[in-house]
Amino acid sequence: MVTLGDNIRKARKKMGLTQEEVASVIGVTSQAVSRWESGSGMPDISLLVPLAQTLSVSIDSLFGYEQQERSETTYFELSRKFEDIEKKASSPLEAILTKLDMLEQNANLMPGNSIYATCYVEKVAALSRHLYDERAQQEWPDKRNRAIRLGTQVIRSCQETEWVERTHYALAFVYMADKDFESSREHIMRLPSVDSNRLRESILAQLTYAEKGVDEMKNITEFNLQKFARAMNKEVLYAAETLIWNNRPEDALEIGLWGIRLMHTFEERDDLIPYCRGFFRDIYKVMIVADLKKEDYDQARIHWNELQAGMNRHYEYYQKVLGSDQEMAMFTDRQLGRMRSYTPELIRDKQDEILNIIKKFLGQEVYDKFTDMI
Repeated sequence: MVTLGDNIRKARKKMGLTQEEVASVIGVTSQAVSRWESGSGMPDISLLVPLAQTLSVSIDSLFGYEQQERSETTYFELSRKFEDIEKKASSPLEAILTKLDMLEQNANLMPGNSIYATCYVEKVAALSRHLYDERAQQEWPDKRNRAIRLGTQVIRSCQETEWVERTHYALAFVYMADKDFESSREHIMRLPSVDSNRLRESILAQLTYAEKGVDEMKNITEFNLQKFARAMNKEVLYAAETLIWNNRPEDALEIGLWGIRLMHTFEERDDLIPYCRGFFRDIYKVMIVADLKKEDYDQARIHWNELQAGMNRHYEYYQKVLGSDQEMAMFTDRQLGRMRSYTPELIRDKQDEILNIIKKFLGQEVYDKFTDMI
């Protein structure tokens, strides 16, 4: 049976710390740490938080509770909190800063929680996209430093691949914003690549066929296609956003339209629709801004109408899924949670966000003319 002492010793060695170093940080003797690890003594309850912080683990993990079993529930609850914040915030920047404040409080209460730490790093990466704003610039140094510290803890101590990879991904953007391209590249190179075309997902499908037969392989293939659709959509979106930020509306429209055509192909499979939802909306946002930069208001109106029709189509499909146990079985709990949150109110909020972006970046005159047309 694994004991508290075993877990303390394992976490300490993983961090590369001696008993003396742990003792010095939390204010006890090295003999006390030795007794904890041997099982002849127990840390006082008041020492659990600083001990967990020193070892970059959660208190739960010290006692042997499986963090992974609660990951989906924790992330789902956190996503609902993010949505509530977005509804109340007056701007995307305010929403990011409010989320960061909430995550900081939770990180202090739950040291070593990889989900909260990773989400913090991701929101700081999102903050890096607002550094043209004076308030974001003021907040950046402190938030960046905390993100690097929390991200390093996740990478060192987390056992779940998803959160480690998400942390590397977000830290790459954090360092990129500071023009520390060497550090950014180091994190990028720790991420999986499609370069070799020898993907884990593809061979796993073949292994499943060999072990369990063609029906089980079909299920794995369907999950693989969901992942590939998301990866392709993200690539298109990031390219389109970068092009429009650099005042290249023609190029942004070209790749955006190609991406939308690709999504329509994906959505011929119902189970891929949820993996297009946010990308669909954000690519249309880029295209509408590009149209307006070109002063092509008629095309912007057409794209706006297509956006509204697409979002309504997604909503109707989600209601169909949520009304059928058989349909729901096709998706993960995380995806089902996102479907439940996709309400008419959320659709209106997201469309209002796009209009606010138009007002902020293109000016009141463009905003007024466009809103009069739609």
